[in-house]
Amino acid sequence: LNARYIFSYLNNAGWSINAISALLGNLQAESSINPGRWQSDDVGNTSMGYGLVQWTPSTKYTDWCSDQDLTDPSEMDSNLKRILYELKNNIQWIATNTYNFSFKEFSTSDKTVAELSKAFLLCYERPADQSESVQNYRAELGEAWYSVLEGTAPDQPDIPSITKRNRSKYNF
Repeated sequence: LNARYIFSYLNNAGWSINAISALLGNLQAESSINPGRWQSDDVGNTSMGYGLVQWTPSTKYTDWCSDQDLTDPSEMDSNLKRILYELKNNIQWIATNTYNFSFKEFSTSDKTVAELSKAFLLCYERPADQSESVQNYRAELGEAWYSVLEGTAPDQPDIPSITKRNRSKYNF
């Protein structure tokens, strides 16, 4: 349900299905698409990440919510408003040589979901582990969400299984 809500919200804001799918793949890895998720489930640790995209430190997002009179940072709309605020104000996204386009261009792009998934990982999320395996994993997740949004798969995508051994690698 969270993914379909995000799709509707961002699609109404002009985002392409490819960009939304890429975003959802990254959100799946970052927060399990849970707008109130604390990084590593370390509730209240403000030095860690928080929210859909795991804003780090969490105060980067929660302080913004307070400034905007958004009383509950765990609400989906609050998270999505912040993402749209970042897009409008050209915040957070840092283009690379490989993905040399803006966040606004990302949001409406018809590039492949795999390419956009990797771009979001490297230009927006910028995690410590940017290995090819992490990039490919995010691309797989984005493509799975694309299948869901296109109506060619069940309500939940077939997410590659995460073992305890590699959970932290994918930020679960």
